[in-house]
Amino acid sequence: METTRRRGRATWRVAAVVAAALVYSWIASGLRPFTHPEAVAVAIPLVVGGIAMLRVHAATDVTRRGTWVWTALFAALLTWELISYRLSPRVDHPTLSSIADWAMSAHPGRFVMFAAWMGVGYWLFRQ
Repeated sequence: METTRRRGRATWRVAAVVAAALVYSWIASGLRPFTHPEAVAVAIPLVVGGIAMLRVHAATDVTRRGTWVWTALFAALLTWELISYRLSPRVDHPTLSSIADWAMSAHPGRFVMFAAWMGVGYWLFRQ
């Protein structure tokens, strides 16, 4: 009986976290693109995920080659995004967000992309 109760609690906790992430995604995706508030809204999950990743990495002895591959891919992607963000015009130096602009031209599309981005990030973190 106690096992069932714990599973029920975990389910509600997971549902609450997913609901909070969806609400955050809806609010963040409602901000005007390429503005300071939107950049902050995108940076918050990145910082939280980065801190969580560093804490998990420090708590375990992760020296697998896969960790270095993911770190290198993330660093390359981040470098490309930052360089493209600073250069112009966007046609010659596209960022990931400008490439996906067709889907993010309306609030529902931005919401789906933002929620998917957070979901994929969480999935990658759990791997």
